[in-house]
Amino acid sequence: MRLPLCIIGWAMPCALLFSSAYGELQTFSEPIDALSIGLHGQAAHAQVSAMEHGHWTPWKTLEIDNETEPDSTHTELLLFDAPVTTVRIRVAAAQYTLYPLQISQEPPSYEVAALNPAGKPNIYSRRQWGADEELLIDDEKPQEEDANFSEYATNGNGESSAREQQCLQWQKDYPAEFAVERTQETDAQGRTYRWPQGYSADVKVLVVHHTAMKVTGDTRTGHERMRALYQYHTESRGWGDIGYHYVIDETGQIFEGRAGGQYVIGGHVYCSNTGTLGISLMGNFDEERPTQSQAKALQWLLKTLADDYGINLSQKTTFHGISMYPVIGHRNLVATACPGYYLYEVLSQIRTNAAAGNTDSPVRFPSLTRKVVTDTIERISVTGPTITAVGSTDISGLPGGQTRISLLYRPGNVAGKRGNRVADVVRSNPRIGIWQNTGDREIRVRSELILPRNVNKGETLIFTLRLQLPRDPGTYTLQVGDVRYSLTATGRRTRVTETLPLPQTDQPAVRPQESIVRPRPTVTSAAEDSDPTESTTSIRIRLGYEGDTATLSSTRGLVLEGDTTSRTSLELRKDGTQCAAYDGSRLLRRGTLRIDSRDDVTIISSWQKNTNRFRGVIECRVIDGALALINEVPMEDYMAGLAEEPDTEAFEKQRAFAIAARSYATHYTESANRKFPGMPYDGDDSPARFQMYGGVVFEEKNPAWVRAVRDTAGVVLLKDGQVVKAAYFSSDDGRTRSPEENGWRGFPFAEVFASKPDPWCSGMPLHGHGVGMSGCGAKGQAQEGKTAEEILQYYYPGTILGKR
Repeated sequence: MRLPLCIIGWAMPCALLFSSAYGELQTFSEPIDALSIGLHGQAAHAQVSAMEHGHWTPWKTLEIDNETEPDSTHTELLLFDAPVTTVRIRVAAAQYTLYPLQISQEPPSYEVAALNPAGKPNIYSRRQWGADEELLIDDEKPQEEDANFSEYATNGNGESSAREQQCLQWQKDYPAEFAVERTQETDAQGRTYRWPQGYSADVKVLVVHHTAMKVTGDTRTGHERMRALYQYHTESRGWGDIGYHYVIDETGQIFEGRAGGQYVIGGHVYCSNTGTLGISLMGNFDEERPTQSQAKALQWLLKTLADDYGINLSQKTTFHGISMYPVIGHRNLVATACPGYYLYEVLSQIRTNAAAGNTDSPVRFPSLTRKVVTDTIERISVTGPTITAVGSTDISGLPGGQTRISLLYRPGNVAGKRGNRVADVVRSNPRIGIWQNTGDREIRVRSELILPRNVNKGETLIFTLRLQLPRDPGTYTLQVGDVRYSLTATGRRTRVTETLPLPQTDQPAVRPQESIVRPRPTVTSAAEDSDPTESTTSIRIRLGYEGDTATLSSTRGLVLEGDTTSRTSLELRKDGTQCAAYDGSRLLRRGTLRIDSRDDVTIISSWQKNTNRFRGVIECRVIDGALALINEVPMEDYMAGLAEEPDTEAFEKQRAFAIAARSYATHYTESANRKFPGMPYDGDDSPARFQMYGGVVFEEKNPAWVRAVRDTAGVVLLKDGQVVKAAYFSSDDGRTRSPEENGWRGFPFAEVFASKPDPWCSGMPLHGHGVGMSGCGAKGQAQEGKTAEEILQYYYPGTILGKR
């Protein structure tokens, strides 16, 4: 593989603009279309966000793609919706390397329909979709093993992993299945190929894949994605060519993949490239269904290839000692989720249609009233919630290594509510790490798996969990509900590289043609297996509701103290020193009461104002003789409901205020910093005393603010390991005020808040206390192109960004 430079094929320097615990900002002198990342150390994933059309895209998690090379630390490919020049990177690794790609914008050599006049699919040749054949030529000998010959690889330490040991055993037991009949080392002009083209003596199995790149909502064309995949496999991964023999897009257009013609060996499945052909469908079929056009094109292609290679699709064959039909999914040969749940479940149907010549027959994808039992494709009716494994339950890897597992959840005849427990999680060793994505962030799984969103009855949901093996070699077990995983940690433990100090904003830019290898910025001290994206903080806000009675309602039903009895409204009354809940005239419960909603939104319908809808729990109690309603809500949902920065403001200003407001609120959730000492809440919804909080209504009116909150999830200002009480205000007359000027004695970290020039506010009146960050100054700096991180560094010097 060629040295992974920031410039691959063109003179395109890139530079580190700003680095913080929140992420690193990278810029490229020419637009790039796609990106993958080489990770170092023990990181299993990276996160990327790009500046598109003046806005940051949501963070996209890129997992390590090691299904073809067991010891790979290279992530999957991210294709941007449009060319970009600026990206943000979050990597929990000591070092990483960027592999940017630039796709040719030339149209295909000529346009053809996916179907020819006879109604049969056309196959775009490499020339037609625009393959750059110069990439096949060896002008610099690769330094990394090709996927063609990864059958013979070890784990890089001279030792074989469990998967590699299996491969070595297959080579010993079935040598004929690994025999290369001939090898072509040069092209027609006598130029040496980067990787010689090997040829199989026979083809026995057709392996179906998905690209794992979601196409729903993607604005890129099929030939653009094809060019990106080709460069990713050929250049970034160093495989000398695209790994697949054929690729099918969502319109049913078939693209020729691997060069070399019939019987050429691809690079699509570890230890099983010889004697197989790889066909990949564009999409991520754990999250979306293939189109009928794709399914029909696949059926036609399977029938055509079977005829060409003399394969009987109705008769089982033996491959590596395993009896199987000749059409299989990637997961049948390797522990992987590929080709995704929705495609894998219909492969038998597709094979049967192809074998019968019914290539135009529609495919019935899994209905929402069925479930899958591990790999057996057994179908049974569902009456209650179930969770089952998708893929193998035997997991192996290096000690401390990370991988992914997938489970299928079906709520059955009862809808599942966001936050509900799905399954108990039991580990044989506490050092087994598990993380799940909740939609806006990734959290550590402790003793239970929870629903990240509401799931209607009869619906289906795929959980993809990140799993970390213990750092000590051995055999372990993991139980998720009724699913039992066998975990094997074997091989040499990877060394953990010490993190380096946080780079400063005046760090020089990377020189042209220099590799992008960056130290991971220090976030906060944490346990060895902690996760930097985890956030479990909640906040308790006393609402300004007044009155001795209150009526709560919910469209889908309220839950009183865990009682799931269906009711859409409750009346709360002050009853002496307690709160009492009534359903009509019937007393339900008395005391300190906690109520939440099945649809995650509770309405205080007796509060005659539009900001009366809240997420989380409403707690009713009597405080100082008055009925009090307290909203206990996850910190990030609370942040989304703040009215600090409406969508009329610049996005970078919103991001800066999101971090400052979160810091201020988090400061007061700590026991040593109580805003209201002795009270059972952290703050209230009054901007004069705490922060202006309006719940769901503010979320709905200000989607850009919500995006700024999600974009900075969990990030706070820190100094000496403590959360900074990040004061902020509206405007000043050209300079900020110090805490001392305001009479604030003993203000924590007062040196951070020393008076400083604020020229963006010159000529304005002083509105607010004048301490910390000004709204007018943040706006002015954002309009000058400053990032939120730069704005915060100006107003809160000496602090760092971190997670709490």
